[in-house]
Amino acid sequence: MTTSRNLARHERELLLFLIETNAPLYGALADRWLDQINSCKVREIDSSLFLAVCHDQATEDSGCDAYTLRRELIGIDEGVAVLAYVQIMKTPTDDLIDIFSIDRLDGKPLKHYPSPGPELMIMELGKRIGGADWRNVYKESDFPFPSQRP
Repeated sequence: MTTSRNLARHERELLLFLIETNAPLYGALADRWLDQINSCKVREIDSSLFLAVCHDQATEDSGCDAYTLRRELIGIDEGVAVLAYVQIMKTPTDDLIDIFSIDRLDGKPLKHYPSPGPELMIMELGKRIGGADWRNVYKESDFPFPSQRP
């Protein structure tokens, strides 16, 4: 079993930025997620860039579904797109942050951890909606996403 740890400062800052970017879509849930990251512990799953938030066993057992936050972040590392996203675990009583992941999309090791701010591209449902314009390395999707509520 992997040991748990606190979020590192750079991880917490990027996760905070990602939650704040999604806050207009999720309202009070985003407020609860901000509270959650202030005290959460994480476990590294296969790498220090794929983090699972630790929950008590009763919460883990009650997880009944999951979804990815609608807004994701794209950064650049040595000319390669880097995707930052959060997966939420649904339980009968709450939606909780479950996974926080940073993926360099060529599979190579990350050299420069993304910094929160305007140098990140904000994507929603496969389309750029703000931030930097990195569409030259991360294409928008032509997939016809169904209309959905957050």
